[in-house]
Amino acid sequence: MGTLIVRAIVLLSLPLVVFLGGVYLMQRLSDPSQLRKTIQAEKKQTGLGLRFTGYDLEAVKTYWGALHQKDNQMDVERRSLEIDLLFPFFYGAAFAGALLCTWTALKSPFNPAWILAPVIITVVADWIENFIQLGQLKLFKAGGEAALQPGWIQIASLATIVKLWLFCGSYLLVVGLVISMILRNWPRSTAQ
Repeated sequence: MGTLIVRAIVLLSLPLVVFLGGVYLMQRLSDPSQLRKTIQAEKKQTGLGLRFTGYDLEAVKTYWGALHQKDNQMDVERRSLEIDLLFPFFYGAAFAGALLCTWTALKSPFNPAWILAPVIITVVADWIENFIQLGQLKLFKAGGEAALQPGWIQIASLATIVKLWLFCGSYLLVVGLVISMILRNWPRSTAQ
């Protein structure tokens, strides 16, 4: 029973530890001064990539406009987006590992593509969001608000929504599979 509980704790913790550690490292690498956090607090705005309901052209103008007014914060935003292109590899691998370990513990009851699909879609959506934002940020720096392309902003916004909701769904899937693993193995572990 002890091994089962330890395995469950590790599988539940792995995606969270990788995610939180990655977020911390990205913030430290892209914005060591934490000025962007101060700007976000002043303007009462969250970063574009953290908005569960997405964003529109006006939100992008407001957010990037606030960053543009401070010393080299547009470069910090660009660097953050570039670093964020690597992050999906890590949280995707953590999710895939946790999901496949629970799937194996459940004796492979179905095709693993069903549990990996949300993770893969999350990773791809994250990349789409970041690549589009990098392109739009470059346009914004060169030509200001007028250079932004509303269609691409909406695609990035949709990718953000998909990324965030499927990220949460992937974690709930891990939780559900870990609970199934515990329930399926509980009688055997208490009988020993």
